[in-house]
Formats: sequence, C-alpha cells, structure tokens
Amino acid sequence: MFGAALITAVVSAISVGQSKGGPRVPYVDKGACPFECCTYRQWSVEKPTTVRTSMSDSAPIGFRLKAGEKVQGMTGVVITTQPGIVRALKNGTIGTMRIRKSEQFYVLTNLGEGFTKVWFKGRIFQGEPYDDSMFKFVREPKSVWWVKVKNRRGEIGWSRQPQNFGNVDQCG
Repeated sequence: MFGAALITAVVSAISVGQSKGGPRVPYVDKGACPFECCTYRQWSVEKPTTVRTSMSDSAPIGFRLKAGEKVQGMTGVVITTQPGIVRALKNGTIGTMRIRKSEQFYVLTNLGEGFTKVWFKGRIFQGEPYDDSMFKFVREPKSVWWVKVKNRRGEIGWSRQPQNFGNVDQCG
C-alpha cells in the first residue's frame, strides 16, 4: 500500500506542468513577438495603459501611460497556458519532422506568416500548421503576451495590454 502511494506521488510530481505527453505548460517564450512584422521599437500609446513592476496582474503598478505618449517597446514574453492541438489528416511533414495521419502536435507561439513554434515528439521547432488539407485544429492555443516598455522618464515595466500600443507592426 505504501509503495503504491509513493509511486503515485512520484509520477504526479514528474507530470506536473505537462499535458498528457505534450509540452510543459505554461510554455514561456522570452523575446517572442507573436505576429508577422511584429517589432520592438518606439511605440505610441493608443489607449490609457497600466504598467506593472513585473509580469503579474497582482504586481504593484509601476506607472500609467496616457494616450499620445511614446514608449520604447523593449521585449516581450508570450506565456502559453494551453497549447493548441493539431491533428494530421494525412502523412506528411511538420517543420522537418515526418508525421503520420492521425498523429497530433501542439502549437505554442504564433510567429507570423503562417509559422508557429510547435511541439512534436519532445522537440520544439518552427512549423506551418495552417494547411487545411493537411492539418485540423482540435483546440486553439491560449496565451498572454506581456510587453516590457520604457517611458520617457526612464521607468521600465510590464503590460499585458499590447493592443493599446501603436507602431508595433513594422509592415503597417
């Protein structure tokens, strides 16, 4: 009885942060800019924005930004709390890896132009999961994008309201 409880405890401890053979979650992608032409540079503040001292909704407010201000977009972190699940509809490849019909892989971070970071068979690499003749999304990923900004006074902090900034897209 004690042995079975110990084995269960060890297996539970090992599997914390994993989803049934998939990637560890949350998946933290430091430096990510999650769409085509996304760039860190001088941004405009489009809407009032709260900036926190660290990447946490419960962190103290470091400063507030007003519409019309300029900030330096320094970097970002995409935290995937639920990877997307994609199933292969036929034999083929994802990235450079062969995949068989009915096998699944996980989508972690959007990279733009149809590319994402994917997890398949223990490896993380770039792939293109948006070919509807080849792949079917079973579940969309859930993530939050925290951006690190510096205001004109030199104060630095984090916001998870990247949609409040302009000039983030270098293509538009």
